[in-house]
Amino acid sequence: MKRIMVLVGLGILAVCRGQAPLSAEMPRIGDPSFQQSTAAPPLVSWHRSLESGWEESRRRNVPMVIYITTERCTYCDAMKRDTWCDQDVQQDLANGFVAIQLSQQENSATLDRIKVTTYPTTLIGVPQGKIVAHRTGYQPALAIKSLLRDIKGRVLNR
Repeated sequence: MKRIMVLVGLGILAVCRGQAPLSAEMPRIGDPSFQQSTAAPPLVSWHRSLESGWEESRRRNVPMVIYITTERCTYCDAMKRDTWCDQDVQQDLANGFVAIQLSQQENSATLDRIKVTTYPTTLIGVPQGKIVAHRTGYQPALAIKSLLRDIKGRVLNR
């Protein structure tokens, strides 16, 4: 499991460093097929399944950020590049959230139960399994920062 998390973390590192993909496909968070650059490394490792992320959320007693994406989605790719690689967003995620990325291609059984109709979709869940916030469509870094800080404030004030 640790080996997988390291690989996912390295893939995010490559995406957040802004390198072009080696293939014609758009980058995915966690895709290890990118070259390295001198940008700051990411602070967050993304889980690739709801089960593993939820387990960590319960263990650490922190909320989950569940980012739902699909292939060939311009807005999903823009959010991966512009929002999730933002250093302030990464700092907020690292300091109080578990990050989970689910794709329709890799997590179809889970996403069929959730009934996602818009990509990208961002959900915030608490360790008890309840979704406490959601956003659909592209969300700029400033909007996600505001959402994360609002959620963190509400969760801490319980």
